[in-house]
Amino acid sequence: MLWDVGTGSLAEVTSGTVRQRGPLRLWDAVEDAVLTWRAARSPDQTAFGLTVTPGRQCVRLGEPDGPNWNLPT
Repeated sequence: MLWDVGTGSLAEVTSGTVRQRGPLRLWDAVEDAVLTWRAARSPDQTAFGLTVTPGRQCVRLGEPDGPNWNLPT
């Protein structure tokens, strides 16, 4: 189960069926991240970085302008 406490979004997998609720599509975001990782040839965790500014926090793959995923602030 994936749960975003801030938004109340939820994703559950039961017997191969995915159920999502709330304003964020959490499972879709996981699938997109895995596809991006695979397209980048499955890099090691050292290829990821963290960018933190006063208005944003995100995990990134490669350079700061590469694929990135926002973190809750």
